[in-house]
Amino acid sequence: MLQKLTRIPVEFLHMGWAIYWGLAFGFILSALIRAFISTETISTKLGKNTIAAVGLSSFFGAISSSCSYAAASMARTLLIKGSTWSNAVVFMVASTNLVFEIFIVIVTLLGWPFFAGEVIGGIIFILLSALLIAWVYPPKVKAEAKEHVSHEHDHDMAMPAAKGLKAKLNAASGYFYMDVMMVGKDILVGVAIASVLMVLVPDSFWKSIFLTNSNHLPHLFILAWNALAGILIAIFAFVCSVGNIVMAAVLWHGGISFGGVIAFILSDLVTIPMLLVFRSYYGLKTMWFLLVTLTFCIFLTALMVDYSFATLHWLPKLQTGGMQAMNNSFQWDWQAWLNLIFIPSSVVFFFLGKLSTKHST
Repeated sequence: MLQKLTRIPVEFLHMGWAIYWGLAFGFILSALIRAFISTETISTKLGKNTIAAVGLSSFFGAISSSCSYAAASMARTLLIKGSTWSNAVVFMVASTNLVFEIFIVIVTLLGWPFFAGEVIGGIIFILLSALLIAWVYPPKVKAEAKEHVSHEHDHDMAMPAAKGLKAKLNAASGYFYMDVMMVGKDILVGVAIASVLMVLVPDSFWKSIFLTNSNHLPHLFILAWNALAGILIAIFAFVCSVGNIVMAAVLWHGGISFGGVIAFILSDLVTIPMLLVFRSYYGLKTMWFLLVTLTFCIFLTALMVDYSFATLHWLPKLQTGGMQAMNNSFQWDWQAWLNLIFIPSSVVFFFLGKLSTKHST
């Protein structure tokens, strides 16, 4: 047992080394885009449920922070400024699933098929949630949410683009600092939980949960159960944003289906902390409505992605050999060079952002 416990910090360091450069690159790139592209008039174009508005909401979300809490705050601001509920939710889905840093970590830990699954699944999730919310949002529930929003302080998160190269770079560093402060804890928690699960949880446990060897059961039932299991684990894991990609790698190597991984990754908007944010912003009825609606959309999306990838023969080979199958050795390779570049760069950018944020307050 002692030997296993000593492996936990080693696994933590290995995983941190594997994903650091991608996180740093993604957060820096996201911050630069947000600083150089003005967003002050964007919310005025989201007042109707049109294809163009859904596309604009998706684009705006994709270039924003990957932090779930920041996405929820910005979505509320969009609602205050006249956005429809569908477009606000589309923004949150895109902001938490279609951003650079998440893509990079997915490719690093899971591979290209999961990148394709995340992109296609994210688009399907956006379309399903936009349509469902536009069609079935009960008027009484919407009225309660509107009352909650109207009583909140109107704090505009859509910052206008700074003028001048130096000012924009300072703004970008400020965005980077705020993103790291908001999402850094979630990432560390996600890596820590994943490291513990890798070492302490036996493969037989995962296989029993995900019905890995239950060939006697109908295939649809197994896929549906894996998708539901992915959602439930995400809800109670308390891990949001990029941190849940690390957890997804644990589940994949534990034997969960491809669609189950996609369901888990897409579920960061229905974790318990996010539900509490929804309750605070919009009231209890809307919180439950969003939980049921988004969970149904995630479940359906996972099944659609699983079946479509199987039809196209794009499914990756199921990993059932346990987490020891991952590469856990330090190597002097391209990843090491990228870390040597992005570790000091991100540290400098972080402290510049900290100074920039202090001067602006």
